[in-house]
Amino acid sequence: MPRNPDHRGATKEEFERYQRERPIMLRRVATLMQCWRFCGRKDCRRARACSGPDGGECAGKLMDCLSDEMRATFREAIRLRLAGVEGREAWYEAERRIARHKAQIEAIPGMGQDRG
Repeated sequence: MPRNPDHRGATKEEFERYQRERPIMLRRVATLMQCWRFCGRKDCRRARACSGPDGGECAGKLMDCLSDEMRATFREAIRLRLAGVEGREAWYEAERRIARHKAQIEAIPGMGQDRG
């Protein structure tokens, strides 16, 4: 079957399957990350699991609570995992990379901690 250029190379069937599975995956990830602790939905907190329709609501609340540095660390860890780095090592390497980047920015005159 030919690929659909509008969906990054996925066939229509692959795209539709992804659309069906996406809410399930988001709920599972949100539950594993205990996003229900930050969610405004009472049913999520009561169940101690993401029970919303999408999972994006719980995960979004968690991301809103994180600092810019922590969000950057999450993104870098995900990139590393996609590149094949194992779980904890991906997180530790992401922390090192973000710390190194932060130090480089702070070393730039006018960009460091002494801004007012």
